[in-house]
Amino acid sequence: MSFSERIGGVLVAPRKTFALLAAGAARPSDVALLVVLRLVAGELDRFARAIGTARDIGVGAAEQEILATTSVVLPDIVGILAAGVVMQLFARAKNAFDVAAYVWIPYLAVQLGGALLYSALRHPEPARVRVLLEWAGVAWAAGVWIVALVELRKLPPEAQAPEVKA
Repeated sequence: MSFSERIGGVLVAPRKTFALLAAGAARPSDVALLVVLRLVAGELDRFARAIGTARDIGVGAAEQEILATTSVVLPDIVGILAAGVVMQLFARAKNAFDVAAYVWIPYLAVQLGGALLYSALRHPEPARVRVLLEWAGVAWAAGVWIVALVELRKLPPEAQAPEVKA
């Protein structure tokens, strides 16, 4: 599967895509790349300001600005990690964590869609709309998570993670 098939398939054909991802087509670097692209696309102005700060004030102030900017994606990363941990508990598949990372893609699509719409309208996104988009993204991601879990649980026993005995 190509990058676009893995990412787009999660949005338009999740059952088929997650069956393929569960079978071994998942690439952890896909979601990591999307997180970096989301950070650059959403916070490019703050990164540019940090570079200007480094030039005017010093590197220490720029480092603080860059750290504050990168912390914007921290909730997304925590969500990805939580989805992976819970999926690993229920699916017990070797690549459950890699597959669970793809569940974040619908959430990202809703957020980007809302941002693009309000950018095209040249209006700031109202707080109520932002909350509505957050919930819509979480709901879509939760539905996709369930599809991914079902597909992972269909894997044959040899694809399952070994039992840990205490």
